[in-house]
Amino acid sequence: MESFRFQVMWEKNRRMPELPDESLNTELDVLCEKGLVDEMLVLRDIVEGVRKELGYQTEMGKGSLEGTVVPFLLGITTTEPDLAQPNNVLSDAEHLRLPLEVVLYYDNEIRNRVVDWVKLRYETVKTQLGQPILKRSNMVVEFKRVMKS
Repeated sequence: MESFRFQVMWEKNRRMPELPDESLNTELDVLCEKGLVDEMLVLRDIVEGVRKELGYQTEMGKGSLEGTVVPFLLGITTTEPDLAQPNNVLSDAEHLRLPLEVVLYYDNEIRNRVVDWVKLRYETVKTQLGQPILKRSNMVVEFKRVMKS
């Protein structure tokens, strides 16, 4: 967990030095308390791997973790959090339910390629109600399509 905290603090100093440590520490404490450290690292590996190997990015401004600080610092989300109105999804240990339900959005044209990439690396990709999901011990990731008009 100390390595995870170090990685996140390193990114904070690089990307958002104006972020108060107490805001970041709240999310970090909840993630550690709820056993979500490995889950955040898996999400980062998926988003980063898909971007590097396939050239695809999640849809900006969409997804269940948008507005949260730690996922932004780790490169999981793309929209810089609004510090005046933070998203409390990961800041409230009392109301955070496990498994954490995460939604990643990809363009309709590429979503299936992303899912195939994830299936090659993680054995626990299943289909639920027609949607591909990655099941982890403390997290479920749903890969949704965005239809462009």
